[in-house]
Amino acid sequence: MKTIETWFLWLMIYSVIGWVYESTICSIGQRKLINRGFLNGPYCPIYGTGAVLVLLVLGRIQNPVLLFFAGAVLTCSVEYLTSWLMEKLFHARWWDYSKRKCNIGGRVCLIGAVVFGAFSVVLILVLHPFIKSLTDRLTDPALNIICAMLFVGIVSDLIVTVKGLLGTHAVFAEYAVLLQQKRRELSEKLRLGAEEGRERIRELSAEERMKLHEAAELGAEEREKIRRTTEEERERFYAKLQMRLNAQQRRTINSFPQWKLTRNNEVLDGLREAMEKARKRRSSGKDEPAKTH
Repeated sequence: MKTIETWFLWLMIYSVIGWVYESTICSIGQRKLINRGFLNGPYCPIYGTGAVLVLLVLGRIQNPVLLFFAGAVLTCSVEYLTSWLMEKLFHARWWDYSKRKCNIGGRVCLIGAVVFGAFSVVLILVLHPFIKSLTDRLTDPALNIICAMLFVGIVSDLIVTVKGLLGTHAVFAEYAVLLQQKRRELSEKLRLGAEEGRERIRELSAEERMKLHEAAELGAEEREKIRRTTEEERERFYAKLQMRLNAQQRRTINSFPQWKLTRNNEVLDGLREAMEKARKRRSSGKDEPAKTH
């Protein structure tokens, strides 16, 4: 008879395997090492949960075709529910398949169903018999100690992660208001700059007014000055925002390129753009930290 500890150990094993799969695929795609897990540790509980459900519900099915379709439906249901719950809790979406064909609300898609269906077949017919043969060798005391350590670790990780992410919505809402203020200030500067430019042209002598290219140069100089000032203010704005974010929030932004907020996502997009520019400057050796005072 399988104990709760055994099922928990299997959940953790498949969570680690899922993390390896996700992190490898994403690291190759982004050409840098990525910790793809929602939590900080090397595990993706959504994979472990899906695997355990497949074992519980479909474990007796030996027909590969039936197992493929049943596994696809079951695991996609887990993925959809997980996406919905995380969005409700954190006001954010960790993945979005809206641009892929045959998706449902951007939460699940056909290619994902195919992959998870194939995983279900491999899990039941190939992988789990091997994993079970290994875990069956553990003595009860060893199993209890391992599970206790894993449980404490993952619960602690969950607390740290949730605590670090819960304030994300409030931070971006605050900076969305500040961004609107910056835009109003910029609009006012442009208006005043245009008026100043017209006034300077009116002050020119009749002969100087005939030199339209000179007037154009005055306008061009003014526009360039405003552009440089605006870019500097933008860098300072996003530098301040990045300093407000904690390590958990910054890791999530870096690990999940498709991570987006349900509100104020424009600020997040701007932050990503600023962070990418900063990375390019560092890689070219031209990095000059933005002054935040």
